[in-house]
Amino acid sequence: MVAIIDANLTRFGKRKENLLELAAEASLSLVRKYEIDFVVVSNTYSGEFNSISGINNLITTYLGMDSTPSIRVDNTSGSGGSAILVAKSLLDSRIANTVLVIGVEKMSDKNTKQVTSIIASLLSYEERRAGLTLPSLAGLMAKEYMRRYNAPRESFALVAVKNHLNGSLNPFAHIQKKVTLEEVLKAPVIAEPLTLYEFTPISDGAASLVIVRNEYAYSFTKKPVFIKGIGISSDTSIISERDDILNMNAVRRAGIIAKREAKVEKVDFAELHDMATILEIVEAEELGLLSKGEGWKAYYENYTAINGEMPINTSGGLNAKGHPIGASGVAQAVEAFLQIRNEAGSRQVKNARTGLSLSMAGFGNSATVIIYGDEP
Repeated sequence: MVAIIDANLTRFGKRKENLLELAAEASLSLVRKYEIDFVVVSNTYSGEFNSISGINNLITTYLGMDSTPSIRVDNTSGSGGSAILVAKSLLDSRIANTVLVIGVEKMSDKNTKQVTSIIASLLSYEERRAGLTLPSLAGLMAKEYMRRYNAPRESFALVAVKNHLNGSLNPFAHIQKKVTLEEVLKAPVIAEPLTLYEFTPISDGAASLVIVRNEYAYSFTKKPVFIKGIGISSDTSIISERDDILNMNAVRRAGIIAKREAKVEKVDFAELHDMATILEIVEAEELGLLSKGEGWKAYYENYTAINGEMPINTSGGLNAKGHPIGASGVAQAVEAFLQIRNEAGSRQVKNARTGLSLSMAGFGNSATVIIYGDEP
């Protein structure tokens, strides 16, 4: 198995820096500190957003690493988790000894309509032609969840209230401002019933990890964070062909695989893919963090708060921290690294020894679940 020995990230938000500059901001200090022999770049839309191809080679050259091999991993919004899986595979196969994972995306040069259209390209042609987008799918999911489980409309808004509170404690978050329940409910509707504050903002940013095999971890740091288990699974990309919009099969299966490999049933915190507030609830249920059909109740009881029984998205999540797509899954691992090392500051979960992250592609098209711990 493998361990994270160091990590870094930029502030997320609307940044003036270009794609290469963001990648360097997150990784250059690590490049100077370690003998990196492979670079894995998580990036989804450098072509569509920035008119750049071959981004991995451009980044290594920009970092002064011309002779270091690199690859780019694109699994849409699940790229970060997939990049960590690739890094682990490179280490397990002994192709590499010290891998640098860089997640980076520069999105804010496009307007909201353009960004939505680009991201919707991961849906099937027929569904795009019918007008479906990821936000509209989230709205449909929210309506069905309310109908089936008699969940109050306010329960989704409480997810945004909690995540914006967490984001206000995170110096790297895009949105560092608390919101009230009333503000969330009165905000402009994006996809009925969900409003502006219940979706992720359009963000730029980068995050980096240095990963080595377990046997070398303690030679670099006294507090490595071990990747105890990792699972990946997929589902049909034609959302309308799924049996049930509330069943995220890839998420559930990836969680089962990761927990089985890690030999862990209960974790101390989780970072989930809350592109929309409803997704946090449904994903948490699929992963067994909350009870099926009753997850919404947890948000009335502060169960998922930083000091709750099952803290979720202590970083602020995609909802407040931001969602520079290629960077998001890597940034989740950075949050896990900080929490388990007791370095998360005012976001610190008490006695955090194990954590989970879900890096999800599309609307559950693919999912990578990673279990982290303070021991192998």
